[in-house]
Amino acid sequence: MSKNRIEELIEIFDRFDNDYKREEMDEAITLREEITPHLIRILESIADDPEKYAEEKHYANVYAVVLLAHFQEPAAHLPIIRAFALPRKQQEELWGDMVTATLPVLLFQTCNGRFDAIKELVLNRKIDVYVRNAAVEAMTYGVARGMIERQEVVNFLRGLFTGGEAEEGSYFWSDIACALADLHPLESMETIRQAYAKGLIYPGVVGLEEIEKDARRGQEEMLLRLRKEADRRIPGDIHGYLSWFASFRKGPPPEPLQVNHTAKAQQKKNKKNRSKSKLAKKTRKKNRR
Repeated sequence: MSKNRIEELIEIFDRFDNDYKREEMDEAITLREEITPHLIRILESIADDPEKYAEEKHYANVYAVVLLAHFQEPAAHLPIIRAFALPRKQQEELWGDMVTATLPVLLFQTCNGRFDAIKELVLNRKIDVYVRNAAVEAMTYGVARGMIERQEVVNFLRGLFTGGEAEEGSYFWSDIACALADLHPLESMETIRQAYAKGLIYPGVVGLEEIEKDARRGQEEMLLRLRKEADRRIPGDIHGYLSWFASFRKGPPPEPLQVNHTAKAQQKKNKKNRSKSKLAKKTRKKNRR
């Protein structure tokens, strides 16, 4: 396969016209080895100069990350982190709702069973909270799929309630509490109650009574729910996954980029119908299907 054909595929992906490029995606999948370095370079170009990439109105980044996750390409893991770890305005321009809807899956599928970089992302308070929370969610997928021990993740998350992990009023701790609930919160209840008492967890995101109810459930019941949620969110059919993005509906080019799953999926942390923060909802309104 010539280099020119790879470049042609990238150019096709890069031109937004509302049509999902199914045939080209199939071809790209057959050319995994040849096209992977080109897809990674797209992410590197975003990290190096996100403003330029946004101004030039590229679109290949959307296809690139979904393909790399489908390939479960470890070499793409750090470039994905760099390409998403941007100020929120640039995130919205380049990724739309992919930060909340898709990034957890991208991180999980490219980590190759190694969660060190994901943990570092969670701990980095310089990074936007949505990106950090996506990393937390990726860790719960790791537990659901047996790639990392539950206790390791619980111990890690339970240590993130000192009050210094994020700015005052951040929803960071609320999402940590939700993740601990998903993993079965029984042994974390003292820490969680103290966090509520400190005002770290916002009851409008998840109420203490909800988490206490989860603590009374069996651990296996909670983990089964988590596995079902992970199975629902991690795509088995790349075409069904990507072609469902709102940007592939007919009409004028989305402004900003529309790429979410469904509004319903984004307004819920998980199947227990935990509402997201008001700020998160405001951000996502731009990209509803």
